Amino acid sequence: MRIKSTAAVLCAVVGLAGFAGTSLAESPAEFYKGKTITFLIGASPGGGYSTYAGALARHMGRHIPGNPKIVAKNKRGAGGLKALKFLMKRAPKDGTVFAAIFKGSMIEPLVGTRGVKFDAMSLNFVGSLNTESKLCFAWHTTPVNSFEEMVSKGMITAGSGSTSSIFQYPTVIKNLLGAKLKVIGGYKGSAASLLALERGEVTGMCGLGWSSLNTQRPQWLKEKKIKLLAQIGYGVEKKLIGKNVPEIWKFVKDANKQAAMKLIFYPPGRPYILPQGTPKDRVKAMQDAFMATTKDPAFIADAKKIRLAIAPTSGPDMRALYKKLYASSPEVVELAKAALSKKGTVKCKKFTDAKYCRASKKKKKKKGS
Repeated sequence: MRIKSTAAVLCAVVGLAGFAGTSLAESPAEFYKGKTITFLIGASPGGGYSTYAGALARHMGRHIPGNPKIVAKNKRGAGGLKALKFLMKRAPKDGTVFAAIFKGSMIEPLVGTRGVKFDAMSLNFVGSLNTESKLCFAWHTTPVNSFEEMVSKGMITAGSGSTSSIFQYPTVIKNLLGAKLKVIGGYKGSAASLLALERGEVTGMCGLGWSSLNTQRPQWLKEKKIKLLAQIGYGVEKKLIGKNVPEIWKFVKDANKQAAMKLIFYPPGRPYILPQGTPKDRVKAMQDAFMATTKDPAFIADAKKIRLAIAPTSGPDMRALYKKLYASSPEVVELAKAALSKKGTVKCKKFTDAKYCRASKKKKKKKGS
């Protein structure tokens, strides 16, 4: 009886081992066939992040082995950190969930003041669809006609979450260059911030992408509703330079300040990432599918139709860039932290109708209080 029992146990173990081996040997095509991939968007609907992610979700599945379906879902909150935390702590690590994250979230452990800690290099970079310039612009009735005048005369700017570019960029310019900017943070994404500009609550914006402006308010330039003051960031729009819209680096003479600003401004536009621990062959399959999508005629036609500028960065190239940024000197990192200080910024709910503002978390009452 003991021999039979031992043999049965051994057979069961061997069977399980064989099953596990089969699972581990499963190719990406076998794994993804019939699956649905969830694409989390750490931003509000209607903005640039959602528009880009939606376009990618419509086409990328055709290029992933096994042709899975991709469903995009908005998971906004805490400037994109809510989606990032979910991806790292709760999402399955099997390649069925990836996310569009604010680039500010990716350097939060390095320069942030919120105590957020994670190893950015443990994440798997899929790619970024664009490396566009961000813009500073004034509403047409604002008595500001140049970047120099914006610094000296000032503007009221609308921003979103603390890691969004439309909050970080004016904050950095205010803190490092001494610009007389009043930054209103906490609007529900770029769509609500643009509405604030139309309603006359604010007088300008800094940090909105060229493509976001083209997709959300393409008529503004034609109708001369805004005045472009400067362009900022990793990607430079040659068309804008031709229109006498200077790069911000023209106004930054101090080498350390420029390095600190590049640490914040230079990461590619909209990082798409898989969680740590995702099998390497599936990471590679997603990276290859991403780059193949950017060359797909159907995707290109779709992007052109909705006015999306496509200038992709591959996953490996993104990793190399972030690795370089994380190697910044302590002096530059400290300066970048100071540049991101929220001192003097105003919360949206104290400034405008609360329906346009992000909901703030209610603090739990302590027992006995």
